[in-house]
Amino acid sequence: MKRTVSILAFILCAFSAAYAQDKIYFLDSQVVNAVVDEVATDLVYYRLYENQNGPVYSTPLANISKIVYHGGHEQRFLGGTIFNEELLKNVGGQTGAMRYANGKLYIGSHSPYGAMQADYVAFNLYGDDYFKARKRRGWGYTLTCIGASALSFGVSVAAINLEVEPGVALFIGGGAACMGAGIPLLCSGNRIMKGIAADYNSRLAGNKQPELTFGPCRSGVGFALNF
Repeated sequence: MKRTVSILAFILCAFSAAYAQDKIYFLDSQVVNAVVDEVATDLVYYRLYENQNGPVYSTPLANISKIVYHGGHEQRFLGGTIFNEELLKNVGGQTGAMRYANGKLYIGSHSPYGAMQADYVAFNLYGDDYFKARKRRGWGYTLTCIGASALSFGVSVAAINLEVEPGVALFIGGGAACMGAGIPLLCSGNRIMKGIAADYNSRLAGNKQPELTFGPCRSGVGFALNF
């Protein structure tokens, strides 16, 4: 009888240990069997399942795609933040594809409210990447505008006077330098913004509806059916 009880206790302990196994899925496709101790703001603390009495490891949230807990609950991550399925509902209004136009991201419609929704979602899902894109685009736009104005002024004065004086040369050189620094920043910010919109649409935008748009294309102006 005692032997039977011991065997049953051993089986129950083994079953409980197996049931308590968590799985951490990293972005590089690595899967680690672990016991997750804590999911903090920026880090996940865990112990290896094979060595539960061993050291506690930590890894940034940005390295993880998801954690599947022993109870079956799944926690997904995106851009170093916990992705909440209810995120869009917190904003209200329309949902759907994200678009990038005129230096801003939009969800639902090209309106101030659509921009507000996209801004909220992008900050929560993409964090530093979105902040970096906005900062680069802002500096790039400012430097390009200042450079273009200074360059135009310098060239205009030189054309009127039919000579390039030192002060005028300073305007021309400074304007060209500002444009040379601003245009790459502007292009980089635009590229990141477009990448965020494309990533969001490919992974997260649900219930996409066919959309007929009118605008410029390679051959001129025409209609485009997006679906």
